[in-house]
Formats: sequence, C-alpha cells, structure tokens
Amino acid sequence: MDRLEAKKIRAPGLEVRVVKRCTSTNTLLRDDRSAGPMLLAAELQTAGRGRHGRRWRSARGAGATFSIRRLMRCEQRALAGLSVAVGIAAARALRRLGARGIALKWPNDLMVNRGKLGGILIETRPAAGGSVAIVGIGINCRAQARLRARLGRGVATLDKLLQRPVSRNALIGAVAREVLAALVAWERALERPLERAA
Repeated sequence: MDRLEAKKIRAPGLEVRVVKRCTSTNTLLRDDRSAGPMLLAAELQTAGRGRHGRRWRSARGAGATFSIRRLMRCEQRALAGLSVAVGIAAARALRRLGARGIALKWPNDLMVNRGKLGGILIETRPAAGGSVAIVGIGINCRAQARLRARLGRGVATLDKLLQRPVSRNALIGAVAREVLAALVAWERALERPLERAA
C-alpha cells in the first residue's frame, strides 16, 4: 500500500496536509479556522458524506479521499452548478492518467459503465471577500471487501482501469490541479462582462 505524504502531493497554490484518520475531510476543513487555500487528504475516513446524507466510508489505503478549500471571489449563489464543472475536471484528470470509460452522472458521481468510481460533495458558505468552496472528492482505488453489497450498487475501482499503477499521491495531485483550474476558470467567467447582443 502506498502511503499518503503531503510532500508528494503536487498541488501548487494549496497548503497540503495529510491525516491518518478523520470523520470527514470536508468537515475538518469547514471547521478549521486557519486562512488560506488548503488540500486535506485522509488515509481513513469514517463518516464521509454524499448527497442526501449518504455515508462515504473509505478504508485505509483503498481510496483517495480528500477535500480542497478555496476562497471564491463571488457570491455564494454564483456557485450553483459548480459540481458539474468539478466533476468534468476530475474525469479529465483520470482520463489523462489512462483511465477509460469515465462518465459524470449528474450532479456528482464518477461512473464507469454502471459502477461508481467516485463521488464529489461541494459545500459553500459566505465569507469576507466572496464565498468559501469546499470540494470533497472520493475515488475508489482498489476493491474493498463487501463494498458492493454495502452500497447496494455497482462499484468501479481505478486499479482495474489503469494499465500502469498510479500512486495515490500522484492521483490526488493530478485531480487537485484540474479541479483548481476549473475553480479559477469559473471565477474568471463570472468576472467577464456579458456581451450585448448585436
């Protein structure tokens, strides 16, 4: 099992932290009062959340579970629909690593055929200078015993999609860089004045 190490996760513009165990990386970043953009990854997450309060539990070493926190220079309501942009960015990063057949099931599931490969949960709150976005991402890297039965649905894992193995540190870094680019592009699109119809 490759161990998560902050210094090996390449995500320029973000402070990177790794914890061995937590309830939810989103919750930790939401409750953390330190300033600045940050990426928090966890070896083991015991109470992650999906849509409608569904639980997302990641076993130690079996997945890539992390959250990104960034201040967005816009009102909170302008972030509606951000999950689609983030999902497209995450899928793009996985394709660039060699994974094929990745699709986005609106609004927040990464799918391969009928199997769920990963999920995205975005939380926002108003803040001075704009809004804080916390983007939580979980990706199944290798099979977990009884996961399919526990979820009651098909499961996909990254190790079955890649011809060559990719470390979880490299995976998190690749997805984080694409997600950050998507957040910046979203912000810039809001700053551009609407062109008047001729």
